[in-house]
Amino acid sequence: MKTMIYRAFSLMLFCLALVSCKDDFDIQKLQDHSRLVVYCFPTEGDTTLVSVAKSLPVASVKGNVDILSREKVDAHIIYKVNGVEQTVKRIANEEEAQLFTRSTNSDVLSQLVGQYYVVGKQNAGDKISLQVSAQDFSSVLASTYIPEKVGVELGDVKLEMKSSDGYNSITIDRVEAIFHDNPSSEDYYSVKLRLLNREMNRDLGLLTDNEPLLNKKSKLDDDFGMDDYEYFGNAYIFNDRTINGKTYTLHLDTYSNSYYQSLYSFSYVVDLYKVTPEYYRFLKSINDAQSNSWADVGLMQVTPTYSNVKGGFGVVAGYNISSVSKFLRLF
Repeated sequence: MKTMIYRAFSLMLFCLALVSCKDDFDIQKLQDHSRLVVYCFPTEGDTTLVSVAKSLPVASVKGNVDILSREKVDAHIIYKVNGVEQTVKRIANEEEAQLFTRSTNSDVLSQLVGQYYVVGKQNAGDKISLQVSAQDFSSVLASTYIPEKVGVELGDVKLEMKSSDGYNSITIDRVEAIFHDNPSSEDYYSVKLRLLNREMNRDLGLLTDNEPLLNKKSKLDDDFGMDDYEYFGNAYIFNDRTINGKTYTLHLDTYSNSYYQSLYSFSYVVDLYKVTPEYYRFLKSINDAQSNSWADVGLMQVTPTYSNVKGGFGVVAGYNISSVSKFLRLF
C-alpha cells in the first residue's frame, strides 16, 4: 500500500512545482484572480493524497512567486466514492508526512505538511468526485474513475545487446513486456522500467527507437536536429490506437546495467499503468511542452498544461497498476 502512495507523491511533487511556473497554465485564466489548484491521483487502496495550492495573478503578483505559490491553503474538501462521502484529514507535521514518502529530506516533508489525504477503501471501477472550497476562492470541482488493471507478463530479458543510438555503438539491456489490450474500449497506458536491488529502487530512462508505441521523434525533427521527445518522470505514455484488441509485446530498451549485476543481484521491474484519459492528457501536455524544440526557437506555440478542474487548475485523474519482475542473479 505504501508503494502506491509513494508513486502518487512523486507525481504530486512535480505538480506542486508547476504552480509557481506561470508558463504551464492558460495565461488568460492567470490574468484575473487567484484560483485553487488541486491535484489528486486516485487508485486502488485506502489512502489518497489531495494537494491544494493557489495560482497567482500574473498581472498583480508581488514578491517571490515560488514562496507565495507554496503557501498552505485552508480548504474544505468533499471527496466521494460512488456518491458516498469519505473522511478527509490534514497532514499535521513532518512525522505524519513521513508516512507518504521514502524521503527524509526536510524540504520534501515540509511540502507535504498542510496537504490533505482521504481515508477510505477504493477499488477498480469506482467513480470519484471532488469538490474543494476555501475562503476568498471560488469552489472547484473535478471527477474521475479508477480503471481496471491490465495484466502484464515478461517476455525475453536480454542483457548486453549491441545497438546504436544513431551516432555511436552502445550496449543495451532489453526487457520485453507482454499485455493484451481490450478491443471494446479506447485505452490509455503508461509504462515504467525500474532497477531494484538492495541499494536502490530507480526508474530507468528508455531508448525508444526500437519501440513504435514510444518513439515520438519524426523525420522532420531528425532532419532539423531537434531533440528527442522527453517523457516526464520516465513514465512512458501511449494509447491503443494502433494495437486495439491485440496482444502486444513492448520492447523496453535501456542502457546496460551489467555494472550493477557485477556488484549485486538485481531485478528489472515493469510497471504497466492503465490510466484514465485525463491522466494521459495531463502527462502528454507536460511531455509536449518540455519536448517542443520548435517552440524553443519560436516556430510553434507552447500548449498549456491540461486541467480537468472546473473553476480552477490542476488535475484529478485515476490510474491502476500491474507489475512483473525478473530477478537476475550475481555472476
